[in-house]
Amino acid sequence: MAKAAKKTSPAPKRVAIIGMGIQSRTMMLPQFLKEEPVVATICDCDKARREAGAKQANDWYKANRPEFAGICKPEADFRKVIADKSIDMVVIVTPDHWHSYMAIKAMQAGKDVYCEKPLTYSIEEALEIIKAQRKTKAVFQTGSWQRSRREFRTAAMIVRNGLIGDVKFVDCNYGNAAAQNNTDISKFHDNLGGPSHPHRFFCQWDDAKRAVQDIATESAPNKDVDWDMWLGPAPWSPYSDQCAPRGVNKFYPMFWRFDDNYGTGYNGDWGAHHLDIAQWGLDLDKSGPVKIVRSDAPYSTNPLHGGRRQSGMKFVFANGAVIFHNPFSTWGTVFYGTKGIVAVNRGKIAVWKGRGVKPNDKIRKELADNTYKGMKQVAAFYGQDWGKDTNVQAGEGLGIALDTLDKVFALDKAKVQLYKSLSQVHNFVECCKTRKPTISPAETGARSSILCGLCNISYVYDCGFDWDPKKNTFANGTGDPAWLKRAVYRNGWVAKA
Repeated sequence: MAKAAKKTSPAPKRVAIIGMGIQSRTMMLPQFLKEEPVVATICDCDKARREAGAKQANDWYKANRPEFAGICKPEADFRKVIADKSIDMVVIVTPDHWHSYMAIKAMQAGKDVYCEKPLTYSIEEALEIIKAQRKTKAVFQTGSWQRSRREFRTAAMIVRNGLIGDVKFVDCNYGNAAAQNNTDISKFHDNLGGPSHPHRFFCQWDDAKRAVQDIATESAPNKDVDWDMWLGPAPWSPYSDQCAPRGVNKFYPMFWRFDDNYGTGYNGDWGAHHLDIAQWGLDLDKSGPVKIVRSDAPYSTNPLHGGRRQSGMKFVFANGAVIFHNPFSTWGTVFYGTKGIVAVNRGKIAVWKGRGVKPNDKIRKELADNTYKGMKQVAAFYGQDWGKDTNVQAGEGLGIALDTLDKVFALDKAKVQLYKSLSQVHNFVECCKTRKPTISPAETGARSSILCGLCNISYVYDCGFDWDPKKNTFANGTGDPAWLKRAVYRNGWVAKA
């Protein structure tokens, strides 16, 4: 009698990671290595980074999944990754100005896509990603990982269920207020205000923290990097080792994030997190503001800021709710309802119940210092307690505060139950199997990116304007449609759905 054929498990899905900077090396790659799919390709236009990334992956597989030792290969050209039919999932961890092209082309090639936040460089690109995902039905995840944290979900659930009444005001806090008065441009981080900066300035980090480096040193040739590819759709500019650091850098290169050609400053960097949580709490994942109010803060005197104001603009929504953009604080997002306040940040949450208030500088400071006495505090934790996993289970500190809020507000029985995700990466991998939407799908990420873009436009052009959140364009004769897109995509690097 013939022996029955031995059953074999299907080969695991194959992942390619495009972009191997510090975010990939320390966050994305380690997370994907622990998932079922295999990281088969590391792509970067910098030879040192892609080879280091492939080695990191192969070393991990040798020690933990030896059957896949040596499987990860370095690749210089992302177009070859997208054309590779053996690749099932693409992870995009490049600077913002490349996100839309790579994401759209990957979806059109039949790949599922995880793309870092902010989802796009421009508002036009955000709309194209929405269209592309709808056409291709690709599983899509935006890297807005705060949605996979229990403290943020708890905050949003309290708000969404009306447990602090109608939310009239929201604070989103990010950006360095002191930067607008800084005239010593030798100290790098002291110059990073709120919005992006006019292209371009020359500053260099060093081990002694923020010493100026001259232009000749910064733009000395780097044989490892394909600078033309790094620039992609952005206007031509000389090589900068602050945009594409030499070798395997150990710092976050904030330089490109604050350059008009590549990013939107802290609006895209941190705004993509805190504005995203405001959007979630206000149930605006498929909508947006109707009006943007120009800041009345003083113009910056920092020579790198182009005279731009650094904080103080406002979003107004159809129901009258207002989001204020303020500088960094203890809290990332604060919801002010007619019956209470919810404040949340990474590893922190605080809730008060009482009569509603309109935020002002005094209240904001007291909330940040935990000295606010205007309402009864329900629960609070101000320290950093990340818990044993990304959802912070019952335990000390933050876990106790969250358990208290669950009990006081009976959140397990609340009418509105929000999407629960253990982690942004794991949620993406699971949804690639089930074909269900992720916690931060294309439209959600795009809507958050649009908020970031509108915020930056207000500062760059020193203006307020009306907005149509259905058509995603300026309304009532305000604004200039040219502000919604890049004027020219160099070398034709523009992707359309």
